[in-house]
Amino acid sequence: MAWPRFAKKRCRPMPSPAVYLNVLSIAPIPTAESSRRVRITHPFHPLSGQQFDLIEQRSCFGASYLYFEDDCGRVREIPAVWTDFVKGDAWVELAAGRSPLHAQYLLELADGMERKIRELGQ
Repeated sequence: MAWPRFAKKRCRPMPSPAVYLNVLSIAPIPTAESSRRVRITHPFHPLSGQQFDLIEQRSCFGASYLYFEDDCGRVREIPAVWTDFVKGDAWVELAAGRSPLHAQYLLELADGMERKIRELGQ
């Protein structure tokens, strides 16, 4: 029995990663910011809190990556959201640590709902 025609198409070898390089959009840093320093802000990154000279920013499939040179002279890559390169979330900055839903208020709300359920059930 011969294979169906569509199965042959699915069995083709995958193209090399070089085919996908055209998806990368390379955004060179403007000359005014060529000496821009970025600080790694991710709390669990081993280089957290350290600053480095920014070499380049690249975006691939909607994710932005920064390239910098570490103390050993190696070029390293890090997601831009793990640095101070990207501005913080506007809602987080606006809230400034405040939240309308504190744990105590939520517990009181849950108790009130339980009382109402019991009242309606009787």
